[in-house]
Amino acid sequence: MSAVHFTNVDSPRQFNRSLILKEIRQNGPITKIDLAERYDLTFTAVGNIVFDLSEAGIVEKAGYGESSGGRPPVLYQIKWDSVYVIALVIGVKGMTVSLVNLKGEVRDESTSHVESHLFVDKAYELIDHLLAETPIDTQKIAGICVTAPGPLDVTDGRLLSPPNLSGVHNLDIREMIEKRYGWTTILEKDANAFALAEQWFGHVKPNENILYIYNDQGLGSGMIIDSHIHRGFGNGAGEIGHMVIDIDGPKCSCGNYGCLETLSSGIAVERRVKEEIRRGYPSTLAHGYLHDEKEPTIDMIVKEARQGDALSIQVLKEAERYLGLGIANAINLFSPNQIVFGGQLTRLYPEMIEGAEKVAKARAFSPISKKVIFTASAFNNQSTTIGAAAVIQQKWFDESGGIIA
Repeated sequence: MSAVHFTNVDSPRQFNRSLILKEIRQNGPITKIDLAERYDLTFTAVGNIVFDLSEAGIVEKAGYGESSGGRPPVLYQIKWDSVYVIALVIGVKGMTVSLVNLKGEVRDESTSHVESHLFVDKAYELIDHLLAETPIDTQKIAGICVTAPGPLDVTDGRLLSPPNLSGVHNLDIREMIEKRYGWTTILEKDANAFALAEQWFGHVKPNENILYIYNDQGLGSGMIIDSHIHRGFGNGAGEIGHMVIDIDGPKCSCGNYGCLETLSSGIAVERRVKEEIRRGYPSTLAHGYLHDEKEPTIDMIVKEARQGDALSIQVLKEAERYLGLGIANAINLFSPNQIVFGGQLTRLYPEMIEGAEKVAKARAFSPISKKVIFTASAFNNQSTTIGAAAVIQQKWFDESGGIIA
């Protein structure tokens, strides 16, 4: 297979090729006859496109369909390991570099905890190691997707000033990565990528509008409208974590007060438990905190809540009520079909989803809100990596029009 690269939609043939490729991906194995009927194309046109895709090694035969009298038609499907994406996921406490195929399957992965001001050098180190160790032909790599907390400038590929990544300001991460490795590189806000992963690889239907809530150390969200990321003016849409819920609330890392992130994120839960321990509230976590102020962590708090620790239970319930209020506001503005939850906090404490749902549906204005589906992410702790792969695929199939000249 030749090196994979992006092309622009510069002809009806290229546009049709993109449609056919996406249809095979979503509904294959499928015959050329069915493809022609679905898009009102001639059988010859579809045959030429399928031939191109087969020659490029992206589509393969998958047996035969039922015969209607003559020879049985050939079925075609995506050759999932024909193309790979490098996913660079930048988080609050570290980063992950992965190699992901067209099906969203992780073939290789490396994770490192690193201080935010050193993450560019660490990113180079991890990518270099991945490329040196992988047995996969690097000619099959289509690009690199970098995901990071917002705010960021997707158009220019810059990390602006993420409040949870200290020392980062107006960093041209896309150009740095692209210049070093030579592959097309895309920068995307992490929660947007996670939302796209649910649509491409999860249980969300292509025509559904979704709100993805990423509740981890910080709290963010991504919105999918009409099968595409909703970015808003200046790529600023989806910052639910910085929706003000309590004007007298604690100061946020963004500089504002009473943001949802300060009341319902992993950082908020840890802070609240520590505050109450200092006030003398009895807790099984008190001893650990008084000897090490880095404790308790969110996983310790959830564990103690399950063991009946009253303080841990109280703080988690408080966080889920605030989360429900924030989501009620989002439903009033956006009215999604589904709300999908990911991130460490809701993964460790899935009861938060049910609690937030009760509050949100009680507080949202429209009766239609009662029909909104609340569900956990389909990917547990791999949403980040799979989301990066989804961003590249969205560019291939919808935005740039294909990956073959």
